[in-house]
Amino acid sequence: MVVLRSILIAIGLMVVSGRVAAQSSESKTNPPNFTYWENQPQSILRDTTLIRLYAQNANLSINPDSALLWLQKGFAIALRLRSNNWLAFTHNRMGLVYLRKGVSFQAIEYLFKGLQYAELAKKISEEAFSWDFIGDCYADLKDYEKSISAENHAIDLYRKSMNQMGMASSLNDLGAALSANQQLPASIAALERSLKLSRSLQNVGLQVNSYHTLAATLLKKGDFNQAEKYAQLAIDTETQSKGRANAELLALMGLIDAHRDRPDKSLNYAARAEFYLSYEWPLIRERTAYTLFEIYKALQKFDTALQWYEKYVELRDNNNLVAQEKRIEVLRYEYDAQQRDTRMQLMANDIARESYLRWILIAGIVIFLGLAAALLRSNLLLQKQREELDITNEQLVHVGQLLKQTNANLEDRVAARTNELREANRSLTRKNHEIQEALFRGQNLERKRVASELHNNLGSLLSGVKWRLESVDTEKFSVSEQDLHEGVLKLINDAYDQVRHISHNLLPSILEKEGLIPALQKLVADVNRPGKLAFDFIVSKDVRIEDKKVAFELYSCVLELITNILKHAEARQVVLEIAQTQGFHILMITDDGVGVSREQAGQSGQGILNIRQRVKSLNGNFSIRALKKSQGTAVTLRIPRQPLLVS
Repeated sequence: MVVLRSILIAIGLMVVSGRVAAQSSESKTNPPNFTYWENQPQSILRDTTLIRLYAQNANLSINPDSALLWLQKGFAIALRLRSNNWLAFTHNRMGLVYLRKGVSFQAIEYLFKGLQYAELAKKISEEAFSWDFIGDCYADLKDYEKSISAENHAIDLYRKSMNQMGMASSLNDLGAALSANQQLPASIAALERSLKLSRSLQNVGLQVNSYHTLAATLLKKGDFNQAEKYAQLAIDTETQSKGRANAELLALMGLIDAHRDRPDKSLNYAARAEFYLSYEWPLIRERTAYTLFEIYKALQKFDTALQWYEKYVELRDNNNLVAQEKRIEVLRYEYDAQQRDTRMQLMANDIARESYLRWILIAGIVIFLGLAAALLRSNLLLQKQREELDITNEQLVHVGQLLKQTNANLEDRVAARTNELREANRSLTRKNHEIQEALFRGQNLERKRVASELHNNLGSLLSGVKWRLESVDTEKFSVSEQDLHEGVLKLINDAYDQVRHISHNLLPSILEKEGLIPALQKLVADVNRPGKLAFDFIVSKDVRIEDKKVAFELYSCVLELITNILKHAEARQVVLEIAQTQGFHILMITDDGVGVSREQAGQSGQGILNIRQRVKSLNGNFSIRALKKSQGTAVTLRIPRQPLLVS
């Protein structure tokens, strides 16, 4: 996870504002205020003032090792005072320095010691400080569950001590940890609370962090509008305060634009991020490189994406190497300190040994005799224990053999049962496929029967009624009766045409005999015949749809969509296009009609419900959207080339 941005910003500000003070603090000569207080007689005021001054100088030090030397001076005073409060204070500040160095495991050790002393002193502010940066350490080590728990502790303690700034910072850290742990709703809630507090406090750094983390979290969630909004706020705020946005923010905005299919804007942000990359911290460079890889991958610029992924791996390995070198440096420093302490202790021991040599010799003789007696007794006990251990080992070997045999038998049984289950699953799959094929054949037979009944019976009946009405002598009818007679004839003609249309489309013979493409070509020709609508049919040469169920369902969907266009769209031009990719058949119909709004696209009439049900039965997906400026509608159906049929 990210080393929390609040620390990085604070360090950056300290480096800029305190460079002169830091350099003077690292010189061999102490500043005058240190000299004054160090020369004062020991007192509570003198000691606590020196601890604060040492901590202040450590905070201004550019070099973390120099900061540790200052804090160790304060720790020595706190240890002499035996003050839990000041021991908590010095341990917490040393933990923060180790966190700045990137040695998180060492930082955790000092922060937990600081927490223990703060609890003994009942110092809520120091307890909150400990939990806050313990959470940062766990986040740096990618243990997000512990980081979340620690930040929640810190937030409760900051609330009790009414520390709004600390609470806002911890809420931001909590949101980042929750986001990294994929708990997106909780992350967004925490970040919104942090943002509200940082705005009320007018803290620009915390606002930028909250905007940035909110944008990244919303991008994970897929809410691109809100992600873009907060990323833009972060860029604007940081540009106003620092003159430019950091590379990581620019790359994040580029990734959002890539997901929103805005390649030009995405590439522009990516180029700006690349330009500022060399000015950023190592960890930010690593994360920015990975985001650039994601941008170019989303834009399908795979060569550039590969280059940035290689750059990301290089930066990650360099950062890991730097962290390892820091750990080695800490261990070397501790080893040197231990060696110095050991030499000093040896010198003290030599002095004491010269004064009390006689007593030491006498004590040594007594100890030697006691050790000899203890050794003799220990040998007897050891021999007895060895015999008992041999017996126990023999029993363990026997038990191990039994366990090995039992395990082998169990594995054989599990393997046999697994094979049986696999065979049963294959059998069930075959049966299911056979049932679905039989169901489809039955449906086709029923469609043929219904079509035949409609054409032969109802069609013949309507033809008879039409013939009877046409044979009626209308010369003696009044004008209104003649109009009524003509209206009835027209209705019967329309009914007869509808019966023929329904009986034909229940199961078109050309669809059954020649397949989907010829059937659609005939359907388009029929629609074009009246001349009211220009209907184009585009089909790729490599399209092959041999599955009869898929062909029938797609034909039915197209028929339903054409009916909707004729009834509602008021279109003059319609294009039907069929293509296929490696995994999908894709069917798209566009028209230049009145279009649909978002609300209308979300609503479902019976025709759209029928289409959705048919597409769902083929394990496909269906989308409908308005074209630009509501000039027409586009409908897309994506069907797997080997669909998992849903009964």
